[in-house]
Amino acid sequence: MTVLRLLRALAASAVLLAAVVGFPILFYKITGLPLPDRLPTLRQIADKLTAPDDGTLFVTALELVAWGAWATFSFSVICEVVAKWRGRRIAPRLPGLRGMQRLAAYLVASATLTVLAPGVSDATAPPPVVAMAPLHPLGQAATTEVDSPSEERIYHVRKGDTLWDIADKELGSPRRWPMIWKLNARSRQPDGHTFADPGLIRPGWKLRLSLKRPTPSDTSPTTEQPLATEASPKPRPSTSQPQPPSLQPHPAHETTEAIRLSSGSLVALAYAAGISTAYVANRLYQRRRRIPPSSAEAVTVTPEPEPPAPVRELHHAHRQAFVERDEPPPSDGELIRRDYSIDVPEQIHLGQSADGSPLRIALEGPGIGLFGPGADAVVRYLLVDLLRQSSNYRVQVTVSAALAGRLFGLTEGDLHRIAGGLPGLLLAASHEQALRHFEETYFMRRRMVLERESSEIGDLRRTDPGEALPAILLITELDDEVYEHVTAPLMSAQSAGVGAVFLGSWPGGVTCEISSTHFVEAAEGRGSDALADGELFHTTAEEAAAHLRQLASVECGVVVDIESASRDSQPDCPGAALVRLTILGHPTVYVRDKGEPLPLSWLQLNTLTYLALNPNGVTRDQLTAALWPDDCGKDIHNALRHLRSALVAGTDYKSVEAKRAPFISASTTKDSAIYRIDRNLISVDLWDYESALEQVRTAVAPADRVAALSKTARLCTGELAEGLTAEWVEDHRYPLTRSQADILSQLAEHLVEEDPEQALSALERARELDPDTEETYFRIILLQVRLDRRDDASRTAELLRQHQRSLGLSGDYQTERRLAEVLRR
Repeated sequence: MTVLRLLRALAASAVLLAAVVGFPILFYKITGLPLPDRLPTLRQIADKLTAPDDGTLFVTALELVAWGAWATFSFSVICEVVAKWRGRRIAPRLPGLRGMQRLAAYLVASATLTVLAPGVSDATAPPPVVAMAPLHPLGQAATTEVDSPSEERIYHVRKGDTLWDIADKELGSPRRWPMIWKLNARSRQPDGHTFADPGLIRPGWKLRLSLKRPTPSDTSPTTEQPLATEASPKPRPSTSQPQPPSLQPHPAHETTEAIRLSSGSLVALAYAAGISTAYVANRLYQRRRRIPPSSAEAVTVTPEPEPPAPVRELHHAHRQAFVERDEPPPSDGELIRRDYSIDVPEQIHLGQSADGSPLRIALEGPGIGLFGPGADAVVRYLLVDLLRQSSNYRVQVTVSAALAGRLFGLTEGDLHRIAGGLPGLLLAASHEQALRHFEETYFMRRRMVLERESSEIGDLRRTDPGEALPAILLITELDDEVYEHVTAPLMSAQSAGVGAVFLGSWPGGVTCEISSTHFVEAAEGRGSDALADGELFHTTAEEAAAHLRQLASVECGVVVDIESASRDSQPDCPGAALVRLTILGHPTVYVRDKGEPLPLSWLQLNTLTYLALNPNGVTRDQLTAALWPDDCGKDIHNALRHLRSALVAGTDYKSVEAKRAPFISASTTKDSAIYRIDRNLISVDLWDYESALEQVRTAVAPADRVAALSKTARLCTGELAEGLTAEWVEDHRYPLTRSQADILSQLAEHLVEEDPEQALSALERARELDPDTEETYFRIILLQVRLDRRDDASRTAELLRQHQRSLGLSGDYQTERRLAEVLRR
């Protein structure tokens, strides 16, 4: 315990002792009791009140007020002490004594620090950790005697020993006495007594000093049921190798819980969803700040930057989970809306048991200790998992820079840059600073609870949801400083919304030994039986570092779906083609000289779209994997036969070559067959658009460039394959949408002088195609102001504000400042 906290506790104890005990003794010696020897009659009272006062009546009144104040304060102190002794969150409110009771509560809370912290506890007084250890750590009944193998460290108690002294001699620090108590609580000793009071030990007793993995021979039914469900775990060989790389979730009810990555890492689906959402949110932020190219620059269909492989793998796994549930993957905006929450999570999802059921512990509470060769990988995962939930002030994680650097393999500079983008990560300069911050936060919250007359931090969250009160979690390695600073906050019966994950054996909560394959080899503590033999989530340092960087790059909030331009009329079929395939917008197949589109199935539209995106042809394996990513055993020949039959029937096509497959040609190579769309029979708007883009790039004269831009603009009809959700579509979709908006912006730049109305129309179409790019709104407003249409300019500004609000960016300073500038012109 720090000197400051010790002095504070001693001062509070002295004030309480002086006020409750010293005041009546001193006042009695000076004035005596304020009560008379016998009760006065009514006549005597009336005479006393009506007679001239010589000062006696006034002094008596003061004495009565002083004794009354002492009585009410003492009663408040007694209520607080009884409430704390009985483990209640807070004492009952006393009518009319609010201020007096708050003072008593503060003094009692400060004084009890000397009991909560083992560093100053009297070895003969039972500390509050008794309530935290109702079970023997190895699950033995209270009647079982201590009979441990010779390889265990056993201490024979001598006369005059205390747990404090034994911990000092045998464990290297007296502050580790709770570890001894945790290992031996409720055990039967050789003299027949049960070790039920850590302040009372007898000579001849045997105390365990080391953690031992439980075996069937030394376990028996416990006197209490564990907190988690009792599932019979399947046998697991300790030498089992990691499963082969797979993105498929585990079977049965595990499908929505765990995902195995190609590296062998095991993560929760919620973890994958968090990283995937962070990637999508950052991608949308980059789109929002994009500046369209000027008229002198070339417009290209360039793909967006690829995310790191660990991020892309999780994004794919997250989308795949929707497919396996037969649900359409959500849009980017819907995905982020689903992730938005201000509720503080109550539990940490640690992993899964042998039967696939989830393993969870409380986020706020006495904490968990992890040690063994696989502990670092598990703690690494937990740290990232908590940070991906830290948005909207839900969780704040405190960790030292040295420990974070060791876990993630990052330099201190990289860590500080990442922490700058993660408001939920507090990167302490040292281990000691992390502990002090955690301790100070706890006492600040306890004062907040007392001042607002609440029972716990959860009540404050419910009554005042607008105030940020995240769960505070400390991640650190165990040493003597930890016991000094952290024991009181974690062992306190009054919740302040704090918890901890320790690298080491933690006697105050649950302790797990983690094998190199990330299974729980041994578990101790209340409710630890459910963790035995479970596999905990884990990631590699490289994966976790990539996930951290992705989380740190998120700078936007809730978003909505991007609306795309729609096609109003049937396109022409250029050249000799019988069929026109349009995939810029809703995928549609038109037949020459027929008004209605050809009805095709979802699979057939996907097939044509994929072939249109690969005009040079694809192999049988590529096409099969694109259409059926989870089942490559499908018959692609049968699917193509049905597609060709539908096209032949819709066009009444008569093949001149009986052996040649119409519409979709197939050429055989040495290793496989190559499939491609027959350009003589099918034209594709995407191909025409790409050809028009090339004409824009090669046009030199201003008139030729305007003509090429106008031709290309007529082909800008919407986002790629609107309505299709395959991942290969997503990779191409936004680059094509962005290029269409850029073509329209460049056309407007060329027309702004000669035909401002057409320029304005082109900009409006660009805004409809890509509503996230703010620059397009400002160009529209500037042109409307120039045409003296200030009402229209104000409406466009309001459209931008509405879109900003939908992005969770209401009142963005940078946007509002620029709007004010352009509207003043």
